[in-house]
Amino acid sequence: MNQPGQGIIMREQAKKMNNSLYRDLLDYSDQELIKTPQSSFMLLAKSQALNEEKKFQEAIELCQNVLREEPQHLHALYRKSYSLYDLAQYSQAISCVDVALKYNPQYSIGYASIGVALYNLKKYDDAIICYDKAIQIDPNYAEAYKYKGDLLKHIKKYSSAMENYQQAIKYCKSDENEFKRLIMELKNTK
Repeated sequence: MNQPGQGIIMREQAKKMNNSLYRDLLDYSDQELIKTPQSSFMLLAKSQALNEEKKFQEAIELCQNVLREEPQHLHALYRKSYSLYDLAQYSQAISCVDVALKYNPQYSIGYASIGVALYNLKKYDDAIICYDKAIQIDPNYAEAYKYKGDLLKHIKKYSSAMENYQQAIKYCKSDENEFKRLIMELKNTK
């Protein structure tokens, strides 16, 4: 598609669809919670919808409701960490994921999430360790390669960043053009 105006229109339509999706999820979860107020599944669904509506504190409170009943509930811990991350409370987000990883140490997304938070805290070496752990657990995890590539680019280790983006292409064909764009950007930086 080489029609700039059309692309903007399509992007705006997609935003409206997503906004409607989360409002619908919020309405549905409210209805279901009337029937079963302690449903962990519905509390977490509502938490996700609230998070997307940028009502982070309310989303965290719903996760806390689940965690009071089930302190080891992995999805509640991860949902809470995402809301904390969105509030830029990176250390608390890391703490949530650390608790979850005690119960599921093979969850590669958890290590990548900690890596992203550490990146935001400017703890680059620790972030790389987390990305490497995520990749060790799941060598096909394209997003971990992308995150690591972004960090390496940020600290001007361009050839290493490029290697990570190439690995991301290998494991994620749907975002191949984005990774190729990042590689070209790096080649032009050198």
